[in-house]
Amino acid sequence: MANIVVNKEIKGDVYILRPCGYVDEKGGATLSEETNKALAEGFQKILINFTESPVINSQGIAQIIELAEIIVDEKGGDLAFCGLSELAGSVFKMVGLLQMGDSYKDENEALENLAG
Repeated sequence: MANIVVNKEIKGDVYILRPCGYVDEKGGATLSEETNKALAEGFQKILINFTESPVINSQGIAQIIELAEIIVDEKGGDLAFCGLSELAGSVFKMVGLLQMGDSYKDENEALENLAG
């Protein structure tokens, strides 16, 4: 599969990750690496924007579940998602990811809610 690129941006106290490409096991691992860097820098609010990653396979989902557990359960942080396709949103709900982090229609809505 093609390599994934994860673009990063900081807005206030929110660390935004924007994966671009197919989120498979390798893509999920790359996303986890970048999340761990953000946590090591002291960020407690993580937003993952999946607009440029409409396809997430089961191995990618497993990686995202692991990183969500680290952010929310281990670090006591806040996690949000945006840009999920309808299918990805359904899968995130089914596997419990939407119990660990909320999903928003776009980045602005997510940032407004994370700031509150």
